[in-house]
Amino acid sequence: MCKVLIFSCLSVVMLMTTAYGAPLSEKNDTLTTLIKDLENLGTSMKKINLELYTPNEKQECSWQTLQCYLKEIVTLENEIEDEDEIEDENVFSVRNIEKNLQKLTDLIPPGTGCKICEANDKKEFPEFHRELTNFLRSMLK
Repeated sequence: MCKVLIFSCLSVVMLMTTAYGAPLSEKNDTLTTLIKDLENLGTSMKKINLELYTPNEKQECSWQTLQCYLKEIVTLENEIEDEDEIEDENVFSVRNIEKNLQKLTDLIPPGTGCKICEANDKKEFPEFHRELTNFLRSMLK
């Protein structure tokens, strides 16, 4: 009887993980890392003069929102790699943010009926940075 109960519990955990993505702790760890990287990046990236698409659909379109932010982080990375004024540490931070955004995107199931990235308004980097940070913080709750 005890073996059946244990097996049943394990089955439920496996089904929940399959249905809802990765375990909550992995998602939260990735979110926490992303927020810390963004905080480090934000203090030293005042020199960036770049407009990036900034999603305004939030929780109902989490996957598409993350995809848009990921695409714009790649754009940011391409821009700052060629800048002499930008420190290598910042390029590393952007690459780490890109890697973790991709990881987070892989953990979340895609939504439907959400607009494409290019349908969002372009905003200056400080606003983009603030919106991305706030979005990731809202996902932690």
